[in-house]
Amino acid sequence: MSSRSSRRPTPRHAVIAIVFVALLVALSVAGRSPESLEDLRIPASRVPDWRDLDHLPLDTSDWTEVDVPCDGGNPRALRELLGSAAPRTVLLLPANCRYVIPDSLLLRRSDLVLRGRSRATSVLEFTHLDRDMLIVGVPSFPANEPFGGARPWTAGFTTGTDVLTLAYTAGLSLGGWVRLTASPEPDWHRQAENRYAAKVVCIGGDAMPGYPCGDLSKNQIKIDRPLPAPYDQGNQVLEHITGPFLTNVGIENLRLQHANPGKVEKYHSFVEFEDCHECWITDSSFGDGGNSHISTKDSIRLLFRGNDFGSNQCTDDGLPCKWNKGAIYFNQGVFDCVFENNTLSESPSGPVGQGGAGNVVAYNFMTSSAAVQCERHVFLHGQGVTATLAEGNDVDCMMQWDSYRDGQGYNNTFYRNRLRGEGDRVRGYQRGRLGGEDTGSHIHRFINVVGNHVNELMGSPQMSGRAIDESKDAKHRHEDTWVAYNIARREILFENSGQQLRTTQHENHVRSDPHPGWAGLSLPASLYRSAPPSWWCQESGPFPNIGATVDRAGSYSRLPAEIRLMGEVCTPIEP
Repeated sequence: MSSRSSRRPTPRHAVIAIVFVALLVALSVAGRSPESLEDLRIPASRVPDWRDLDHLPLDTSDWTEVDVPCDGGNPRALRELLGSAAPRTVLLLPANCRYVIPDSLLLRRSDLVLRGRSRATSVLEFTHLDRDMLIVGVPSFPANEPFGGARPWTAGFTTGTDVLTLAYTAGLSLGGWVRLTASPEPDWHRQAENRYAAKVVCIGGDAMPGYPCGDLSKNQIKIDRPLPAPYDQGNQVLEHITGPFLTNVGIENLRLQHANPGKVEKYHSFVEFEDCHECWITDSSFGDGGNSHISTKDSIRLLFRGNDFGSNQCTDDGLPCKWNKGAIYFNQGVFDCVFENNTLSESPSGPVGQGGAGNVVAYNFMTSSAAVQCERHVFLHGQGVTATLAEGNDVDCMMQWDSYRDGQGYNNTFYRNRLRGEGDRVRGYQRGRLGGEDTGSHIHRFINVVGNHVNELMGSPQMSGRAIDESKDAKHRHEDTWVAYNIARREILFENSGQQLRTTQHENHVRSDPHPGWAGLSLPASLYRSAPPSWWCQESGPFPNIGATVDRAGSYSRLPAEIRLMGEVCTPIEP
């Protein structure tokens, strides 16, 4: 039954109230308004409207809680409950219990939370070396494809658009997930994607005039997030969920560790998410891992908040892995995920983007001493990564994008990060450097580098560095990179060969003293949050208190993640 036939006429004043409330809700969840970018002189069209995920984790106070027996660490009862629990169940793992798990643990039910009573002593310890450890979702081979019901998407392709015109809307449902696909850019690798996913909030012809979305035509829909990039390369298609997937699965307050992390074979993770939407890991701790702690694929709006990760090393046929590790991988089909307020201790590599769109990496604290290979603490590894935001992170190692599988997509943004490494070269990588790799890079589109503190604003991990926008030749170039209001302690280097299409260089500064002309400069507090988060510490000072205009001792806040890592007090901010 359509909503039109089920509604009674609504008085005009009630309609106005509904519209007003809808506008307030829309404004309250927006990460920023375009006007907030005026001081940066960046066109708002190149800066997507990222969002927080503060509706996650779900409130589970009225869910059924089931205690899982320890049984001397035998995981038998845990496996049985994971396979039989009713929806809206919280499985509680006891404190002072270490479950020893010789094979992968499968979590394949929606509306289920796995929660420890102690993040230190409620432990899952894995012993196998050659597979993922905790698998959340619907894995299969060949890969599960929950999206189907394809129909042409005929209009509404530009950045910021949330009203789409389709050939027909039959089969779509309010609140249902849809996936949007267009042809990849012509110079992208065949494995690079040009996709996005969102929820349907209005279907044309299904609402009374005067209601929000009441003016949509019958072949239009409205999605709950605007497009983070243009999707105008042709062959646009919209699909909706037709196959199995999970929602509302949480891992909370647990310890995950491995009995022998130094021997875990490459590309195996503590947790693998696949076809899991609006799922989360919060307030948990991870021991040292193999190639990665978390891997994600074909999942939408995952939240990773307040977790502590050990180092991530791995074995490659018996030898130590040399490169391209990642504490968390955002792979293809991963959209609008948030990785925030986490710590990575003695970790050579942090979050890695290999596809996906709209993901956020923010306010994480990442360390790597001289004893650990300092690779890349935020790394965009090609395949058409689109609209990834790295904001407010405090890291030792590099932040970098490279040319893997033909470069990056649109609107990737590095904003107000601190790269505290002082440029010493550790096992082949420069610390504290932000930039792109110069070897064979294909086109990188509309990258923004704004308001960062770095040691060097340069490209590539090699000693010679090259320029931040260095390109191999005229075909493989940076297309409209925006580099503004950054402070470098040692060097900023731009390409002089003219191979890049265009790079905007706006008032960057070498020296730790503030730029004399920046006294009135006001950087937007955040590009994805409209207010300080509930987990911000009073001890951290005003939110966010990290970012350019000055780079000298005492000018930085200590992120909540750093305070937690040091075992010190973190007093929540006043509401």
